[in-house]
Amino acid sequence: MSAVSQARNDRRRLLGVLAYYVVMAGVVAALVRVFPSVGDALSGRGIQGLVDSNPFGADAPPAVGTPVGATPWAGGFLGTISMLGALAIMIPVTRIYMVTRRYRGFEESVVHTLLILPVAVTGIVMIVQHSVALAFSLAGIVAAVRFRTTLEDTKDAVYVFLAIGVGIASGVQALGLALVLSLLFNAVVLVLWATRFGNPYAAAVAHGGTMPLGDALVGPASATTRQVVGDGSLVDAASPRDLAEVLEQAARLERHLSEERTRKKSKRANVLILVHAPDAAAAQGEVEPILQDVATRWKLAEIVPGPGGGVVLEYLANLAVAQAEGALLDRIRHAPGGAVTAAELRSLKGLKGRG
Repeated sequence: MSAVSQARNDRRRLLGVLAYYVVMAGVVAALVRVFPSVGDALSGRGIQGLVDSNPFGADAPPAVGTPVGATPWAGGFLGTISMLGALAIMIPVTRIYMVTRRYRGFEESVVHTLLILPVAVTGIVMIVQHSVALAFSLAGIVAAVRFRTTLEDTKDAVYVFLAIGVGIASGVQALGLALVLSLLFNAVVLVLWATRFGNPYAAAVAHGGTMPLGDALVGPASATTRQVVGDGSLVDAASPRDLAEVLEQAARLERHLSEERTRKKSKRANVLILVHAPDAAAAQGEVEPILQDVATRWKLAEIVPGPGGGVVLEYLANLAVAQAEGALLDRIRHAPGGAVTAAELRSLKGLKGRG
């Protein structure tokens, strides 16, 4: 899919999120008119109930999880509204998450967690909010049942915190606060995503600078190990003029790097090789026999359009000894066919993995 088509799809999804909020506001207004008790789930009366109640005294609320003065039926109705409200509030958040994470990719399990977690938290908060004994019991259960999960991106953890916050707000009948929280959160995420705030690729474009393709793919820090043969100006000209395409290319390579991280250190790719050539097939015919000789394992990750025409072949390889790096580039430089215009090698020795 082209960058223009993808941008059009992104706008369509974002307009869909906006329309969802408008429809949800209309539905809530209609429900409050038909069922005035729905307003209790929006007003935050649960917070006031916690402030007013004295769980250590004789006047503590007699029914656990049921608002003061409410019948069990009313408590169940209010709980249903609160949990459904938490789910409805998180749906647009997951849409924003999927749109803004499309370059790097996202886990289906994280999306499902963002929908399920606030519903569970809402129910738990409604159960324990009027009982200190149940709250301590819950803490003991959670300590005994240890949940272990690893989130690759810190922003995923922030989304999980939001889901917990929405669940807590919904559990104390403050759906209005939960809605405002999600709106502000989505607004901040969209502004950071649209402006690419803190993105080194965007900064390079904004200041009219250049960023070699290797920097764009594996980070500016890799420039300290950079080795180039052939037309160096061609390699330097690989500036991210089209930022969306460069980021998309980096995201595709990141998926290959993630696979490498799961390997043992001795088997993991330790170099990235960028081969610039007019013709991909001819370059493969020259480069791959060389890799077969000097690398313990290698793979062709991507073939992408090169700057000013031609193609760039992106290879991940495991070179057994450091001297093989120089031997590899020297053999590419003196390849008899002359199919390679330039080649660049970047070290991946800092690639973290399982050990």
